[in-house]
Parts: sequence; structure tokens; C-alpha cells
Amino acid sequence: MNKLAYVGQITKIEPVTGADKIVRAEVNCVEGGSWSGVVQKDQFKTGDLCIVYLQDALLKPDPSYAFLEKWHWRIKMQRLRGVPSECLIMPYHLPNHIQMGADITDFLGVSKYEKPIPMELSGQAVGGLPHGIPMTDEPNFQKVPDMVAALVGRPYYMSEKADGTSGTWYWYNGTFGCCGRNYEYKESEGNVFWRLARKYGVMGSVNKNVALQFEAVGPSIQDNNLKLTEIEARGFTLFDIDRHEYLGLNDLRSFLTTIKVPMVRILNEGDSFVSTTNDELRKLAEIKYLNGGHAEGVVIRPKIEDRVNNERLSFKIINLLYKN
Repeated sequence: MNKLAYVGQITKIEPVTGADKIVRAEVNCVEGGSWSGVVQKDQFKTGDLCIVYLQDALLKPDPSYAFLEKWHWRIKMQRLRGVPSECLIMPYHLPNHIQMGADITDFLGVSKYEKPIPMELSGQAVGGLPHGIPMTDEPNFQKVPDMVAALVGRPYYMSEKADGTSGTWYWYNGTFGCCGRNYEYKESEGNVFWRLARKYGVMGSVNKNVALQFEAVGPSIQDNNLKLTEIEARGFTLFDIDRHEYLGLNDLRSFLTTIKVPMVRILNEGDSFVSTTNDELRKLAEIKYLNGGHAEGVVIRPKIEDRVNNERLSFKIINLLYKN
């Protein structure tokens, strides 16, 4: 279930340099995490309850939110006047029994924005993800402070978040299949995941039950921000179907080398992840693709897979300078 709207509480308000009408506000949404946003000056005071819409929340068209129409009612992360605007913070107007930290996504009729896949790249779905393969999805670091804290002191790596569409190839008991983020697809000439499988020749090259999750990038996929001339795959995680667990960085590298598929760009890796502030984490994501354009962000994981609160230890940081 996508939780995209919460009752939050203003925990801090700071001025914005050079701005007379806006201020920076920090909000606590309890299990929804802690976020930073830009609000009108004197609209809130510390301790006020508020409504918080998170990244990729898709709101119903409403005249009171008319300023969102140019973004098609979608909440996007960005920087405004140099300060983080990671969410939309609005005045509280709900019944009193709805308390701080409550998930109000369904109550407000909020849905999740999904990146479109052009029809010529999708194909015919034959079902959901098979064999217990998990959907590709990384939580924003603001929502998982326990994960950030758990990574401190561990060997880690940080990879580039390529802007494309995520896919999965699986090999299971001699069968090969191609999936998108949510569905498995029937083999076809037009489907991008099958096209990539044929390009790299991976259909019959693996003799173990695993799933490789990758980003499909290139022409006609999103805005092709990597400026590639043909479609490519960027492997980013390897899943052991039999043991139902992810494999570590060394296993991923070895596997990709064997099947001759590129890996996502590794930006940094070290023996001990250092504790940082939220603003320092945000700065880590302000990177550029090799072509010079702002990248979508980064993903940080331990080199040896682990779990926190029964969830995979892995989180993303969105580049607030990225435009999509």
C-alpha cells in the first residue's frame, strides 16, 4: 500500500535567505518520516498540525490546489531558493479524531504517480511478478531513519539512480521470463525488457534460480536523460529465488560480469558508512550523469545484505536539482 499523505506536525521554522514571503518548515509525520518543505511566511507556527503530501502523491484536481495544475497535480521534490522542498505542507482541516502521524492517503483520495511506459515498450501482461520476486522499490531516506542509523559503521556502496523504467529478468527451473515493475510480460518484439534480453543474449545463460533487477534506459524511455543512442540495461540487484533473499554486491558484480550486462554506476564505496545530517545526505544526491545533466539521485546499501524491521536495508536519496 502506498502511503503518500499524513497528518504531520511542524517541528521547526527557519527563514529563507533573500526571501520575504516564504520560510523553510520541518515536519514530523511519525512513521511517515521527517521532511522539509517551503511554506508561506506566518502560515504556520512550531507545534501546528498540518497535512503533508509526499513525493509522487497524485492529488485530485481541486481549485484550492490550483498551483499544482501545471505539474498535473503531482508532488515533486525540488529546491526552492536553495532550500529543500520535499513535500507539500498544507493547513490542517480534518476531523479532530484524526491525529498526528495518521496515514490519510485513502481518506483524501490520493493516488501514486507512476512513470508511464510507452505502449510500444510495454506489451501484453501475463500476470504479476512470479516466484515471490519482490517489486523494485526503494524508500526515501526521510521515511526510514532506522535504516540510515543501522548502516552507520558498515561497509557500504552508493550507486547512481538511473532515470528509466525498472525491469526484472528471471531464471527459474530452466524457464526464463521478463517483467516490468509490477507485471510479467509475454514475449514480443516490441516489449523493451524482451528486446534487452535478446540484445544481451541472456535467455538461456543461467543455471540457477535467480532474478536480476535492472533499469532499462535509452531512447523513448522517460526523457532519456542519459542521452543514450540505443536502449541499455543497468543491473542493480540480484535476488535468490530459492532462498528468497537478496545477494550482496560481490555476487551482483560477478553475475553481471558472467552474463555481460552493465551494472549501475557505482559512485562511492567504503568500509564504514559515516553518520550524517539530513542536509548532508541530500547533498550526496546532487550528482550529474556522465553527460552533464542532473541525475535523479542515489541509492545506498550495505555491501553485505541485511534487513531492518524486516525490510531490506536500502534507501534512496532524490536529487533536489533534478527536473523530471
